[in-house]
Amino acid sequence: MTAPGRLPAAVLSRELGDSIAGRRVRVAVFTTFSFDPGFFELNVLPNLFDQTFSQVAKVLRIQLEDALRSVDHLAVYYDRSALAQDAEPAQLDYRRLDLRRSTGVFHPKLILLLVDEPHGENDDALEGEAQTAYQSLIVGVLSANLTRAGWWENVECAHFEEINDRDLDSSRCPFRPDLLSLLRRIRECAASDDDHFALDQVHEFLIHRTQKARFQHASSGGAYFTRLFCGRGRQSLADWLFELRLGRHDWNLEVISPYFDPTGAGPLEDLIDAISPRETRVYLPRESDGKALVTEETYAAVGALAAWSNLPGEILERGRTGQAERLPPRRVHAKVYRLWSRRGSDLLLVGSTNLTHAAMSHAGAGNLEASILVDITEAGYPRRWWLTPIEEDAERFMGDAPDERDGLDAVPLDLSFRYDWGRGELAYRLAENAREGFEVAETSGRTLFTIPEPTPGRWILCDEEAATEVAALLRSSSFLLVKHAAGSWRVLVREENMAHRPSLLTQLTPEEILEYWALLTPEQRAAFIEERVEGALDGLPTETREVLGPHNTLFDRFAGIYHSFGCLKRHIEEALTEHREREAEARLLGAKYDSLPVLLEKTLDRENPDPVIQYVTFLCARQLKDGLRKRHRSFFSERKIQSRHLEDLLELLADIRDGLRVGAESESDFIDWYEPTFLNDLTEGSQT
Repeated sequence: MTAPGRLPAAVLSRELGDSIAGRRVRVAVFTTFSFDPGFFELNVLPNLFDQTFSQVAKVLRIQLEDALRSVDHLAVYYDRSALAQDAEPAQLDYRRLDLRRSTGVFHPKLILLLVDEPHGENDDALEGEAQTAYQSLIVGVLSANLTRAGWWENVECAHFEEINDRDLDSSRCPFRPDLLSLLRRIRECAASDDDHFALDQVHEFLIHRTQKARFQHASSGGAYFTRLFCGRGRQSLADWLFELRLGRHDWNLEVISPYFDPTGAGPLEDLIDAISPRETRVYLPRESDGKALVTEETYAAVGALAAWSNLPGEILERGRTGQAERLPPRRVHAKVYRLWSRRGSDLLLVGSTNLTHAAMSHAGAGNLEASILVDITEAGYPRRWWLTPIEEDAERFMGDAPDERDGLDAVPLDLSFRYDWGRGELAYRLAENAREGFEVAETSGRTLFTIPEPTPGRWILCDEEAATEVAALLRSSSFLLVKHAAGSWRVLVREENMAHRPSLLTQLTPEEILEYWALLTPEQRAAFIEERVEGALDGLPTETREVLGPHNTLFDRFAGIYHSFGCLKRHIEEALTEHREREAEARLLGAKYDSLPVLLEKTLDRENPDPVIQYVTFLCARQLKDGLRKRHRSFFSERKIQSRHLEDLLELLADIRDGLRVGAESESDFIDWYEPTFLNDLTEGSQT
């Protein structure tokens, strides 16, 4: 926030980071209308982690690929008709759910984060999970889409609240019922067979770890409770505000909205009827040449009820430099409704709700929206108008009302695609019957396969050839182009079991993978990756420090292997103990740069390999897998298909042993004794 005397202002990414305050994010849910996966990955996701990332995009993605393993569940919900025109493809591991509403659009902009709370000073004696049992829920309500314009360019609004575990804070949350209703409505926008792991965790926290007592009044002691509008209970925004008894005060009303209905001022009239403000001012969106971004009919209708107004110039400026001053002013995309009086309260309603019928109606009739009502009376801002009335009437207007869907692809079919990296399967799901089939192509236009007679209503597996084509495409792009009689549009592929997707980093040697396992801190691992990737990016050969190279003694080489596997074992055990199964799967069964199967593959593929090093490496891998399977049977039983590749690799241990060229009978007897003894150690509980 800025100092008193000015409008509230902050950098969105900084506010998000400050809200997390270094705590571990265990679950994350983002909802948006328009979505740019590439921007989200490189510029939003880093804010979830308390670590320093590289400024090089390729290195950053590799670091994020690693950091995301600490997040149990992460999901983005977006309107499938609103992929940003300049969207970059997705490459990282999170659930992407494309939605479509039967009425209006899917429009809430939310950030929901379950974060771990450090145990208190009096909890030091607790053991096991009790020390990390407490969590808090960060709730962010925004106007900003998950796009470059939303986070970097536009004037947007946002507000963050925190709901604590009831064992840490016995306070009631006034908007808890509103948030539960919103979660339910988000689920209703999805197909019935969609998985909502992240959303379910947030719901479980609200149901079981927060106070359930309801509030009987909208305010207490002159202060209004925080509430969340989502069209709940078939209430329009005007009805909702009226129910909160906001019409009993001597308010001034200020409205900031980038979009309006093409005709009339119905929503504004409903607001005025519900609140009865003394005076109303409405921000007039304009192009840089002064043209009003409303129709002439809307301009006249709103002007009869309120004063068209401007925001302060400094809010719209792009900077103070000479170059910035030559750029057009920033676009206002914020949705703000301010109720204030000089001697009373100062309230803000901020979020996704435009001044349109679709936005302000109840959720069963129009859009799904989310806006939060907060009392900022005690924040110290002066009680005066933010908006200044325009002295001269606008002379030029839009022929058609601007719409948030302008410029987006028309999506005539509710069609989704899903690729499972663990199973190597591609599937499509079509919500409704289609009279014609469709082609599926690369975004360049090259046809990959055709679905001549699609089956609606459920996920349908495509043939192996189509799955192979899409798997190859997904190495560089997550978008497919659908060609249909009604038009062409892009679809963002849902990728599942991403631990088995080939890593973004492939050039590590077996020695480097072992060294990486042995690094202790995130900072060490980040520096390790950056050192190896940045050289390659500059067109230079990647330097390799042969920690286990031929100049080491035999003891050093074996000790290095044992130590690295011991570190890997500890990492996996910690992840499983703390219920971070995704992280454990990525390290033990996945296809990432530091995954065990990748190490074994590269050990096999070496030119002129040392057969003893191969043998010891595979023995350690077998020992590790057997010991983990004994202690974590359910983890393996739930991942039989994902475990198959590792099992196939370990079957090669016998061939590697045969390749040792054991000569004397005593040497052969030693191997016959050594191998079962070695493998038995870990399964009996000893450490490597």
